[in-house]
Amino acid sequence: MIQRSMRRYSMPLLSVTVKTATLKVFLILLFTLPTVSQDQARQVENEATESALTDTENAPRQTSDAEKSVEALSSVLESIETNQKRIEELTGDLAKAPEVEKENINNEIRALTEVREDLQSDFETIATGIDTDEYDESTEESFVLGDELDSILEPIIAELKDLTEKPREIEALRSDLASWRKRLVTTETALINLSSIPSTTAGELQNNLAETRQKWTERKNQAENRIQAITYQLEQAERNRPSFITTISESFRGFFRSRGRNFLLCLFVFFLTFFLFRFLHQRLDRLSPWRRKGQRPFYIRLIDVGLNVFSFIGAVVASLIVLYATGDWVLMGLAIIILFGVILAAKNSLPKFYDHARILLNLGEVREGERVILNGLPWRIERLSFYSILKNDQLRGGIIRLPVKVLGDCISRPISEEGEMWFPCNEGDWVDLPDEGRGRIIAQTPEYVQMVKLGGAKITIPTIDFLSKAPKNLSQNFRIKSTFGIDYKHQADCTDKIPETLWAYITKGIYTIIDDRESLLSLKVEFSSAGASSLDYEIIADFGGEHAPRYEMLLRALQRLAVECSNENGWEIPFTQITLHNAYPEDKKPEVPEPAPRPKLP
Repeated sequence: MIQRSMRRYSMPLLSVTVKTATLKVFLILLFTLPTVSQDQARQVENEATESALTDTENAPRQTSDAEKSVEALSSVLESIETNQKRIEELTGDLAKAPEVEKENINNEIRALTEVREDLQSDFETIATGIDTDEYDESTEESFVLGDELDSILEPIIAELKDLTEKPREIEALRSDLASWRKRLVTTETALINLSSIPSTTAGELQNNLAETRQKWTERKNQAENRIQAITYQLEQAERNRPSFITTISESFRGFFRSRGRNFLLCLFVFFLTFFLFRFLHQRLDRLSPWRRKGQRPFYIRLIDVGLNVFSFIGAVVASLIVLYATGDWVLMGLAIIILFGVILAAKNSLPKFYDHARILLNLGEVREGERVILNGLPWRIERLSFYSILKNDQLRGGIIRLPVKVLGDCISRPISEEGEMWFPCNEGDWVDLPDEGRGRIIAQTPEYVQMVKLGGAKITIPTIDFLSKAPKNLSQNFRIKSTFGIDYKHQADCTDKIPETLWAYITKGIYTIIDDRESLLSLKVEFSSAGASSLDYEIIADFGGEHAPRYEMLLRALQRLAVECSNENGWEIPFTQITLHNAYPEDKKPEVPEPAPRPKLP
């Protein structure tokens, strides 16, 4: 059964040129989104008409293309005549055919009628260079649904289809050409099989074979004509297809000429409106008396949150008004779809938005003006906003700005009226660490602490690790302990006279080392213990923080002064002695006499 063929085939030279020029204008909008407004559509149509007329006047007259066009028209016309003749024959046979065969004949006539209409449309398309469907569609309504969403999506989908119109047209022609070539092979095979049937004398059989042979001959001719017409149209389509670079450049040029201008204007109005509202919000906030007081009541916080939200909503509304004023329904439709998607996505985030709103209104677990621990460091919440400000005055660069979602898992507490420690030391303080020893802090930031030791060696430690080492701050006040022992022969004076003498001598010696006597806060010499080989004393000295750089020197001075005092008073300083006692004495071995020396030889 003859199948329905596809439309749009070859065209004459001048018509092809007109269509090519028209396509150039539409290629300008290759990467843009759907249609423009009515005024812009009229402008594009006028430009397309002028471009088509210009290209028509300047198009070269190529004889070979004109001949191919005439051949294509002749092939289509021949197919129409063959089809019409076959319809007339079937109509004549319909009156004589029995009732059983009439249904089949009617189906074949209807199929041939549809093919004839398609061929007539192809003939007009090739002759005029205009697709007749474009004329018919101009008086029809593409969308009859009352759904507003379909009305928004209609131009977007139509434009997306136009983006691939040319490749799809070429691919459809290739597919149609392959189909007709397959039909041609089928008809040739059928005619070969018919020619292999021997001639018979039976008149009725001979007539049926002749009719069948004629029918398949007509199908073969029709297939050949269709192949010729489709081949011509495919060559024209591939010849008129612009290069990829040309398509890209023309598309960008067209985008910035029409829709791109609207898009940039929309972005400009969006950011202008947003930052304008933000600027006015900040000015009002700075001029408000609550900022100077440092405490904001609830309704002020509510207004603050409302203004932040209104800045974004106002910018969106302003950009939509711009798209409405320019008549760019494509970009406006896309903007509405994006907003709709954002609203749907935000539906699942409502619990988070609720928690964030509680924090912004100072009703959550984290509140303004309180103390919070973040990443192991204490911070004072200076201001709660979409980007909250946290502050630690004892750290260099101790101001951080965090989004409100980071504070969602934190818990703050009120700051004690007696004062709080925000960091164990300040820059310039001397500290003592278990592994690194003593050094002066030269920098402390939220990320690292740097200290320099005597001699100039610098040590950099992450702030969290620094705090975990429990540093000892020597710049406030510090204590030095030193142990000193004397011999047991002085046991009679070890608890009263010797400690007093030792205290007086060390105190006098320390005063000669330090400039300010007040910086020696305390000095004690106490009997500590009776050791294995000495009587031990504990020397305890408390100094002011200004002497922290001399910590090691003062420690050595205590030992030196204790030794000098012992020398002056004749106290003996013992050393550790070990005496071994054998519980099982061994028997003495008999002495072996040494052999007498031999006389030396002369």
